Amino acid sequence: MQRLMQVVLSAWREAERVAAERPDGSREHDAALVATERLRHLYGELLDSAKADDDASAVDSAAPLDVLDPSSN
Repeated sequence: MQRLMQVVLSAWREAERVAAERPDGSREHDAALVATERLRHLYGELLDSAKADDDASAVDSAAPLDVLDPSSN
């Protein structure tokens, strides 16, 4: 689970980077925003699942969602 969370977090950050680099309203920008939201949600679900499964190594190594995305509070 830990590795999967790292991959999703990396993809999330890449989508944020692409969104920031593309012009507002472009197809690439809009697609990156959708990907960012989906990946943020997936990361949160994986974190919740790791907590429910008592996967201490995944939970301990994962950054809390509210630190990564303050708007999720």
